[in-house]
Amino acid sequence: MYNILLVDDEPGHLTGLSKILRRLRPEYAVRTAKNGEEALNLCDAESFEIIITDIQMPIMDGLDFYERLPSSRKPQKVIFLSGYDYFEYAQKAIGLGSFEYVLKPVDIDKFTTILEKTERSLEEEMSSLQEKESLAAKLDTIMPLYHNRILSEWIHGMPLSSDEQRELEQSLLFQGGGSIIVTAIHGMDKLEDKEQELCRNRAKGRLQTLLSEHGAAITFFSEQDRSLLISAAHVQLEDSLPARLEEQFRQAEFESVRICVGMSRRSESVASDASSLFKEACLAAMEGFYTNGRLVFRSADTTIDSRLFLKASAKLEALMSDAIHAAHGEKAIRDASSAVVAKLIEGERLPTPAELVGHCKKLLTKLTEATEYLKPEIIDRLLASISESLDRVYALEQLQEIIANRLTDISAAITDARRDSKEMVIYKCLAYMEEHYMEDLSLESVSAVFHFNSSYFCHYFKSKLNINFSQYLTQIRLTKAKELLEQSNDKIYQVASRLGYQDAKYFNRVFKKEFGLTPEEYRSIARSMKRG
Repeated sequence: MYNILLVDDEPGHLTGLSKILRRLRPEYAVRTAKNGEEALNLCDAESFEIIITDIQMPIMDGLDFYERLPSSRKPQKVIFLSGYDYFEYAQKAIGLGSFEYVLKPVDIDKFTTILEKTERSLEEEMSSLQEKESLAAKLDTIMPLYHNRILSEWIHGMPLSSDEQRELEQSLLFQGGGSIIVTAIHGMDKLEDKEQELCRNRAKGRLQTLLSEHGAAITFFSEQDRSLLISAAHVQLEDSLPARLEEQFRQAEFESVRICVGMSRRSESVASDASSLFKEACLAAMEGFYTNGRLVFRSADTTIDSRLFLKASAKLEALMSDAIHAAHGEKAIRDASSAVVAKLIEGERLPTPAELVGHCKKLLTKLTEATEYLKPEIIDRLLASISESLDRVYALEQLQEIIANRLTDISAAITDARRDSKEMVIYKCLAYMEEHYMEDLSLESVSAVFHFNSSYFCHYFKSKLNINFSQYLTQIRLTKAKELLEQSNDKIYQVASRLGYQDAKYFNRVFKKEFGLTPEEYRSIARSMKRG
């Protein structure tokens, strides 16, 4: 559907042509104006793909209107209406670049032909425009990605081709001395994808603007780790820059993430020393893991040693194991978590956060796998939780909290497993009684089978079933008695013996007390009901 503007000072012509258009193209939106000035105001307010205008009009004629017509991003076609007396005006309009002209009075067939020609031309131009816009959009997308890839490979010390080296030199914006600044943005996994991209773009924009005030700089994200924003800056690392960086990243826009900035030493050749400067800046940024409060760190001041590897410690393993079995578990677990982390980072040099977190993961994994009572599926669930939570640690206090939480999970799983183990005992006991009810069973004999103290077993049995041992055994025997009385012709004393009763009279009393009938009466009634 196209928007069409009709311009004519003669009301009859305007109405007639408007009716023709609405009949030929009922889906089009048709607007009208009485002169060029009115038409120009309409064109300022909205866009028209097809404009059909008379040439000879008061106030502002069609040619003047055409020359003042605002440019349109979309294809636009202008058709002039002209009488025979003003044919030279139509020729001038064509010379100015109008699409077509129509002589008055308007012939419907010719007008239809011109309209169709206009539509075809618009479609072709629209298609061409869309192709150009699509290509431009692709280039706008591809070129930054291409430059970003080259910069990332350069900063990570990967070899570049000669063409890529030329692209790098153009992208760097400066030659000679400078520094590498690494801004680590932690905690973006908690954000939605759109929020992550907004946070990245905001940090990049703020950093680029600030660094540009001090000298030339290029800022980009690492292709290998999208949480790392890297700046190659031709700046002097004066005292004011760290303070301004601190101020920039403490603003409310960054409250949902944790930002740590590492600044390398200054080199006289950033291009050739980029890889080593990048490593320095990364180590400096890691200081933020251990420091709660500061955001910006210089490589010259870092205490982190990338060559420091933590060793296994039986004492730490025992400390964690004791905590999960302690009577006052929560406090013991919190104390153990703090003590383990404190022990691992004592000394003048600190391990990298990755080394520290990885070592804690090994400790928790070993503890989980060595714990008794736990079923394989429970161990797998605990190990998955350990791995998932420790993969997203970016602060020392967070690490301590996660260790404490995972130790609590292990302790709770052990408690559940022990409880489940006791629950299984009662089911095994009931199954044993179902199988051996015809024997001379007693509380003492059954508790001995399951290695329980008889008095404890008596209390445990009743707490689980809300009935004591002898009552439950009687229920089993009497249920079996009804089956035997209905299905066999055994004498009553034989039935009693098969149920574990040595005294038939006692069996009779117990049966009658439970059902209000003697065994013989019950058999007689049950069989008569079957025959009936």
